[in-house]
Amino acid sequence: MIIIGERVNATRKSIRTAIEQKDTVAVKEEINMQDGAGADYIDLNAGTGSGELQQEKDDLCWLIDMALECTEKKLVLDSASSEVLKVAAAHLDDRRPWMLNSITGELTSQSMEIIELASQYQVPLIALAMDKDGIPPGTDKRLAICETIMVEVEKRGLPENLIFFDPLVIPISTDINQALVTFHTIQRVNELFPQAKTTLGLSNISHGLKKRFLINGAFLSTAICFGLSSAICDPTQKSIQQSIVMGNLLAGKDKFCRKFSRAVKKGLFDEEER
Repeated sequence: MIIIGERVNATRKSIRTAIEQKDTVAVKEEINMQDGAGADYIDLNAGTGSGELQQEKDDLCWLIDMALECTEKKLVLDSASSEVLKVAAAHLDDRRPWMLNSITGELTSQSMEIIELASQYQVPLIALAMDKDGIPPGTDKRLAICETIMVEVEKRGLPENLIFFDPLVIPISTDINQALVTFHTIQRVNELFPQAKTTLGLSNISHGLKKRFLINGAFLSTAICFGLSSAICDPTQKSIQQSIVMGNLLAGKDKFCRKFSRAVKKGLFDEEER
């Protein structure tokens, strides 16, 4: 299970403030917390929504420097702008393994430039199963979008094994069947593209509901059983750590239940998160 730590994102007020004030202590603390909690990748997003591309370029490069100083984990360069990602990619280059987040099936000029950037550096790329009409409500349309994306990325020299398909998550508070749609999409993507990986933004599933950590945890464990290979989440949450252990156990990925047994001995399941 590949864990992408989501906490260093400028859409969070505390991170936006830390970036604006160049608070190295606050940013490094966020990175170190996720590193210590078991994240495989640290996502870096400097987009405040202001539309000031030069500022976002400068801020993302600064975040990269902070991450390189305090963690050995792989990095995710996260921006909606291909121009920002090009500058960040050149700044990071080969100093650390990394991936790009993300493109959609709309395949705009921005998306095509991001595909070409991923191909140039031969790095993983997250691809969202949505197009100009938004997120399709059903599995078949999402799969069709994934197929369209795969044709384009392979045409541009990016192999299947470097694609992380995000089937996307619509909150069950708006449509009670959406968890099942996501599970089935993960399963079908794995069948269609066995060398590709899947990922998703975990917390969307519980939006608008109480006791979100319970919903997120159950959803993650079940998604692992359907073949989910990665999650974009907050790895510092105890419920997330528990759900990963349980998901791997129930999916038959924990030989002799050793990881579960070790987690129990370490006290991971001793107290319920509130």
